[in-house]
Amino acid sequence: MRHTGQSHSQRSNRLRGWLLHLVRSEDGNLFLVFMPMLFIMMVWGGIAVDLMRFESRRATLQGVTDRATLAAANLDQSQDPASVVADYFAKSGLADSMDGPPIIEQGFKRREVSVKGRYELDTFFMRHLNNILYANNSENDFKTLTAIANSTAVQGVGAVEVSLVLDLSGSMYYYINGTTTRRIDKLRTAAVKFVETLLVPEFKDRISVSLVPYSEHVNVGPNVFNLLNVEQTHNFSHCVELPASAFTTTSFSASVGYEQTQNIQTNANGFGSASKTGSGYTRDSSNPVLDQPVCPKETFERIIPISQNSSEITTAIRQFQPRAGTSIFLGLKWGTTLLDPTFQTTAARLPNGVIDAAFADRPEPYEANDAASAKVRSLKYLVLMTDGYNDRSYRMRDEFYDDPSERYYWAHHNLSWAMQSSNSGPKLSQCNYLDCSEYYTASQGVGYMRSMCTAAKDKGIIIYTISMSGDDADADAVAGRTEMANCASTSNHFFATSGQELDEIFANIAKQITDLRLTQ
Repeated sequence: MRHTGQSHSQRSNRLRGWLLHLVRSEDGNLFLVFMPMLFIMMVWGGIAVDLMRFESRRATLQGVTDRATLAAANLDQSQDPASVVADYFAKSGLADSMDGPPIIEQGFKRREVSVKGRYELDTFFMRHLNNILYANNSENDFKTLTAIANSTAVQGVGAVEVSLVLDLSGSMYYYINGTTTRRIDKLRTAAVKFVETLLVPEFKDRISVSLVPYSEHVNVGPNVFNLLNVEQTHNFSHCVELPASAFTTTSFSASVGYEQTQNIQTNANGFGSASKTGSGYTRDSSNPVLDQPVCPKETFERIIPISQNSSEITTAIRQFQPRAGTSIFLGLKWGTTLLDPTFQTTAARLPNGVIDAAFADRPEPYEANDAASAKVRSLKYLVLMTDGYNDRSYRMRDEFYDDPSERYYWAHHNLSWAMQSSNSGPKLSQCNYLDCSEYYTASQGVGYMRSMCTAAKDKGIIIYTISMSGDDADADAVAGRTEMANCASTSNHFFATSGQELDEIFANIAKQITDLRLTQ
């Protein structure tokens, strides 16, 4: 038989040659680099796909949770809130994603709904990382990703404390640009509507308003004044001077020693029976009467603390008159004081009937001690309005105000009148270092205002600010508007106006205080 095939040795030599050629050849080297890169790309691509799927499901779950919560909290719908929530989840294909039943708290003209959602997403690619990286260790499981959504909606009003801090300085007598309406008239109308919106029967015993009128100072009124540690030097008004440290905190102490503010008038614009013009006042140098004292002296200029008496507050507002200078920082300080829980012990000592029994615990703590009380903790709002900026404020030197006869004289004769050569009063050269001194400088006022705004926001007080000045505002007014913008809780809490939109601004703030809220 004839053998035509290759021998075993020939085949072996041939295979050995081919392998040597393959080893020595440079063809196909890129394949060795590409294969690991391809594997890495496949892994990251798979992770990306899983994460995109997860984010899509999470966003859908959060959206359904928010919509269901808002719909259930809506007081205008008459269905069972829990059924509304379940229906939203079912129609969205997420019926199994409700993490427990919704929590519903129902009160008079108020409903709070809390909903939790949970979705488990099975991964396509990341589950294989479990085997590769962790040898199927259950503590490092990528087989599922969990999306969680929480939402709480409240419609109606819970416990709310509001400080309404309003500017009554002399410039409030100016006309609003292009109109025949004065700023003070517009403020009266807007502020009255604001109070009447908040203090309605359906919110009884839940909303309290503290009214803080301010000009060059703040008159705390005899009820509060009599509870302070202050040496009373006259009976004409009730303002107290505050130390610099008072403007670094929202807290208040009745036991600290205070100095009573002098009952004097150093403002030369508009004294006695001076007539008023569109741009302000004209002087009547023949009349010594104090009509613009540093400390406001009229009954309607006193603070009204923690009240739900709409008639009392609006009656005071309707009597507002512009006078004297502007100390925004003092209005701000007393506005925050009436929201701060350290004032509660002083409020509790006020005469019977000053504060309603329903508000005996106000100002309430900023933070509740336990979860149960957290649900009724007051929300605290401060609405601060001005048409200007912090200005300087003078006081008489002690040698002109250190005995009863001098204090009596200056309570009945304004400084500007006394400086006129045509009258028989003491001939003071001018209100300068010879007989007066700056008690608060304008720059001090700005600094005090900044620190008070920061302290209030740090405590969770929500601050709305309204800056009302003319379209042709000077540099000081522009700077004042900037300070008001910076003081607001956010840019959405700041309103700038020439005055024409003041009604709408106050109405908008009142709506935000009482309207539907969504928190996550």
